[in-house]
Amino acid sequence: MNQDISQIIEEELVISKATSHPEDTVFSYEPGGKLKLKDGSIVANTMTTDFLGFGSENRILGNYYCGQSQSLCQLQDSLSDFLQTEDTLILGSYEALCADIMESLLNTEDVIIYDSAISLPMRRGIKSCQADKMRFPHSDIDKLEQQLKLSVMKRIKVILTDGIFFDSGDCALLKEIHQLASQYNALVIMDDSNGFLTCGKNGRGADEHCGVRGFQDLKIVNMQNSLCCSSGVFVSGNHNLLQLLKLRSRCYRHSISVSESDITRAREILKAVSENTERIELMHAKANALCDKLRKLGYQSQKPVAGIVSFVTESSAEKIKGELRKNGLVAQYSKVGRNTLVSLKVSANYDY
Repeated sequence: MNQDISQIIEEELVISKATSHPEDTVFSYEPGGKLKLKDGSIVANTMTTDFLGFGSENRILGNYYCGQSQSLCQLQDSLSDFLQTEDTLILGSYEALCADIMESLLNTEDVIIYDSAISLPMRRGIKSCQADKMRFPHSDIDKLEQQLKLSVMKRIKVILTDGIFFDSGDCALLKEIHQLASQYNALVIMDDSNGFLTCGKNGRGADEHCGVRGFQDLKIVNMQNSLCCSSGVFVSGNHNLLQLLKLRSRCYRHSISVSESDITRAREILKAVSENTERIELMHAKANALCDKLRKLGYQSQKPVAGIVSFVTESSAEKIKGELRKNGLVAQYSKVGRNTLVSLKVSANYDY
């Protein structure tokens, strides 16, 4: 992070700490809906949303306003260690974070410059922000640089991109984005929901695949993807940015906690991938096999970098759908001009 931006964030932190008082208590769940604090005292969970008491005792829903569970803190530390980042914060809702993160960190003096192909939740999040917005064509680095030049007088410039794009499966040009961010003193926020654990030698994401791991200031990952959770999202990166998010984000203060069963599942998956990358290699092998199959069917599919195989064709979606189903495949379809973009998601569990 540029020194000028770092100073701005530190000044914002001082102001926010004087006006906000989020609870940093770490607790563990006890039988009967009680919470056990670090000092050993037992308190009632008066922030639960399980009003009728139907929730099981190992899945007591709590509000972040009363702190964070010990197991959640341990998962956050594990994610920071795995990604080798300064800090990590887990929240309950991916959609809510995308809407809240820009609003919490930026104001009318700032600008967001974003790739036209970013994920839908991030696109919705941009709309709720007061900062100026500038969009550049998908992976058009020259246009991105032009917009950075036009934004030179802005207080904070944010480049917003996906790591692996959901529809096309291609990787952002992160080396070039890294160079421009350094040159024009911009922050980089990357949604790596489709790259985390599927991209890079060790599964650390699209930045590892591009050889610029860790350059982004914040990395957002939907935990419903590779971590197989029923809900939840984590954001990892610069410590001060995450502290500012804690102090200002309504999503953090009022979010429903990720369930204990999801936390356990996420820790098990993270531990398994950290110890053995066999699953990642198997997933890539299956993706390449699917790519070869599509080529034999006459579709020009490019070699996948993660778990999404895609191709563009002049044929209609209806025509392609029938042919793919004859070969045991289903896909997602979207329009690219007059052409059709076809995307297929891959799992290490299936043969294609």
